[in-house]
Amino acid sequence: MSKTMKKNIYFIVAVLLLGVGACKKGSFLDAKQPSDLNEESTFTDSVRTIAFLTRSYVDVGFNFDANRWEGGGHPVLADEAIPVRFTGPQNDAILMASGALSASSTNVAKQVQVLNNWKTPWENIRRTNVFLLNVGRSPLSERLKKQLKAEARFLRAWYYFQLVKVYGGVPLIGDATYTATDNIDLPRSNYGDCVDYIVKECEAAAADLPSFSEQPQQDYGRITKGACMGLKSRMLLYAASPLFNGGGIANDAALKNIAGYATADPERWSKAAQAAKDIISSGSYTLMEDNVTRMGYGFYNVFLKRYNNEYLFAAMKAPNREYENNLLPTSRTGSGKSSAPTQQLVDAFGMENGLPITDPASGYNANDPYVKRDPRFGNSIIYNGSRFFLASSNAMVAVNTFVGSSPDGPAATGPISIPGYYWRKMMIEDGSGNTERCYPLIRYAEILLNYAEALNEYQGPIAEVYNTLIQVRKRAGILPGLNSNYGLKSGITKDEMRLVIQNERRVELALEEHRVWDVRRWKIAEVTDNVMLKGMKITKTGNNFSYEVIDIKPHAFRPAFYLFPIPESEIAKSPKLLQNPGW
Repeated sequence: MSKTMKKNIYFIVAVLLLGVGACKKGSFLDAKQPSDLNEESTFTDSVRTIAFLTRSYVDVGFNFDANRWEGGGHPVLADEAIPVRFTGPQNDAILMASGALSASSTNVAKQVQVLNNWKTPWENIRRTNVFLLNVGRSPLSERLKKQLKAEARFLRAWYYFQLVKVYGGVPLIGDATYTATDNIDLPRSNYGDCVDYIVKECEAAAADLPSFSEQPQQDYGRITKGACMGLKSRMLLYAASPLFNGGGIANDAALKNIAGYATADPERWSKAAQAAKDIISSGSYTLMEDNVTRMGYGFYNVFLKRYNNEYLFAAMKAPNREYENNLLPTSRTGSGKSSAPTQQLVDAFGMENGLPITDPASGYNANDPYVKRDPRFGNSIIYNGSRFFLASSNAMVAVNTFVGSSPDGPAATGPISIPGYYWRKMMIEDGSGNTERCYPLIRYAEILLNYAEALNEYQGPIAEVYNTLIQVRKRAGILPGLNSNYGLKSGITKDEMRLVIQNERRVELALEEHRVWDVRRWKIAEVTDNVMLKGMKITKTGNNFSYEVIDIKPHAFRPAFYLFPIPESEIAKSPKLLQNPGW
């Protein structure tokens, strides 16, 4: 049996052993292990060694999960969606939307809840450190040990990034593996030190990992060189952004360099641009394009393909209907009660000619608002009249969201609390069963948008910025227009291009856990998230429809929300952990 075959068998078996845990209980840096396993029995066995590392893959998409924030998912933390499952005052999504979230709220602090912003990354950082400390004595081949060490280093960097994007600087613990008997009272590291650490770990891991084309297809889902480069690109983009690049919210001198860089440096945009450019120049990734099946079908279909070369990094999932069960309307076997897109998001989608709906030349008609829209709109949002598979008819049938249409529209009497839309993106639409969907944690379209943004901030709206955006718009199914600019106006300013890019990210990356962090790093959340969330009231009279934008639910935002609070329970255990501003 070849070494490659052995490696693949080990990995398959390891997936079946994902429950293998890590360490002793006691602090936020601890992870749990079954009582019948210890380091000796784990790391002297090949399968258990690989299973131990594989366990750190399980949580990579924890923030992406449709059930995060007690069922609302990450879109409800920004202006993307309205939480419609829960209305209770103690629901964490409601607490965030009302501005009442505190350092003692459940999703911030409850330690029995496995998936939270603080605990899950620290568990996995410790788990990877234990792996790196012990893998050397395992019976695996030296070549496989080298690759697995690189995977562990990336995973550790990934979980550090999950902390840094939420909290700013956090303690850098190196290779330490603390136990319950250790006194863990560590100060937070400077933000810049955290950025440097994540970037260097990505670079070191990439050197020992295969590229996408070099990786055997049966290993798909394991870390590649591209995943490392993608995380580096995202980290440097965040580091160059206004919130962290000298524009932080900390007034306290002790927090100035922890919440971000104390002073701005435009060269950080150059580094971010180069990191994205390196991925583009590698030629390893492409956008999935299909505007023949229907306009924008490549954009829609990429999210239903387990194996594709648009994904740099994905959270691998067994065949599932997680998103369908949570987000589709009830007539289409979903609960329809997790989150629903806002009118603000709907209005962000332009027209098929690439112009925003606010442009008089766009052709937008408020009395018929869903025709000739950017194809990503119809591939992302179910609106009144959208055709979607109906099991009882065994056919594609229109979804009705007008007032009085049961079961998917609002009741004919009483206040309207649903916005008139449902999510379509990432949903299988033909009734064929479970999807092959994996969570798209880093994909090539993001890298192109990272590049366009960083390049515009550093050099202005040069031709390469246009050309990069055109790639994304062309795949989306937007029409080229007479000047082949796909709706992009010539000669705009840097500030105008910034708004174009921000909106492009909003529509291209909707429902992909970007908007909530983008509006923070751009430092515009006080405007975008301090709003009345809107919906569409649709009234049917005979065969005609009328449309009225209405208020649905207020959403609050205060400056402290730019960074999340460290749980009070952790501050109590580790006084050197300075709390973030405003908490």
